[in-house]
Amino acid sequence: MSVYWRTRVVVVVPAYNEAATIANTIRALLAQTRPVDRLIVVPNNCSDDTAKVAWAAGAEVWEMPGPNPHKKAGALNWAINLLLPQLDDRDMLLVTDADSILAPGAVTAGIRELGRRGVGAVCADYRLGRQPRLLDILQGNEYARFSRWIWRKGGKAIVLSGVATLFPVPVVRRIMAARASGDLPGYPGEFYHRDPATEDIEMTFAVQSMGYRPRVAPGFDAITDSMPTVQALITQRVRWQRGMLDSLRLYGLRWWNVGNWLRQLGIYTSSLLVPLYVITLIVSWFLMGFVAWDPRWLPITAVFVLERVVTVRRQGWWALLTAAALLPEWCYEQVRSFAYWRALAQTVCGTDRVWINS
Repeated sequence: MSVYWRTRVVVVVPAYNEAATIANTIRALLAQTRPVDRLIVVPNNCSDDTAKVAWAAGAEVWEMPGPNPHKKAGALNWAINLLLPQLDDRDMLLVTDADSILAPGAVTAGIRELGRRGVGAVCADYRLGRQPRLLDILQGNEYARFSRWIWRKGGKAIVLSGVATLFPVPVVRRIMAARASGDLPGYPGEFYHRDPATEDIEMTFAVQSMGYRPRVAPGFDAITDSMPTVQALITQRVRWQRGMLDSLRLYGLRWWNVGNWLRQLGIYTSSLLVPLYVITLIVSWFLMGFVAWDPRWLPITAVFVLERVVTVRRQGWWALLTAAALLPEWCYEQVRSFAYWRALAQTVCGTDRVWINS
């Protein structure tokens, strides 16, 4: 029997009020072309029927005893600590969100990518399902461009996304041992660091710090949910950005995370361009009584529009039209910029983090 089939794949799905989506997640996991060996849902802090729906869909359900102050990281650490004594070093741990729908060949693709030298974890290439709402289209365009950027970088994972990430058990053990010894930030007996706003980003840093390569696996595809409102989107993006800022603070400047520091510098610098441009227009109006317009900018604008359209060409006609219109995506970018600065302000002020379904 090949190593491929002797390897066990155990899935852990932390779930917080996910009764509406958990059944679809479980069905997708049970439909894998390379079957998973165990599928465990960990409902925690739930006030809905997540546990009941998960059990009816065919998953094992491990409900955490008592309150869980550490949210998703707490649920994962609790389950992983119970699982590890039962796992062999040839086994693999798949962590996936309770609103993720994995493609049938995702597990096969993840195992294949982990066979490459130096790869310590692989995550899904995720997108949104096509929906007619403008906010969904805008988020879908963003995810499509991010996916395109990842593959232009050769599949290097900037973040081991919680949408779905596969770990070899030896890597799990080594990271936990490093946290216990103080070689990595964190607490003894925990795999995921409980303190950062986004545990997935810190885990990416931990994997890199241990000398492994985090990767996005070709064929490890997933569909995830969008944020239904602008406020929910802002809350999600503030949490994601705080997770990045928390992780950079924990690890400092290292040779392997210079790119992260430069990307954050670029994000905050570029987010100032629009306010500065608007201020320039207002000042011009007051000083000259009009705003100068030069038709020579039209070809440059046309090239910019073409780039926005081409990068979402596989998302459907509504995505193409939204990109061509420019204004909707421009407004969307301002919302994201607002979230970046709010996250920075909250990090500096040390305000409490907000956990949402995402």
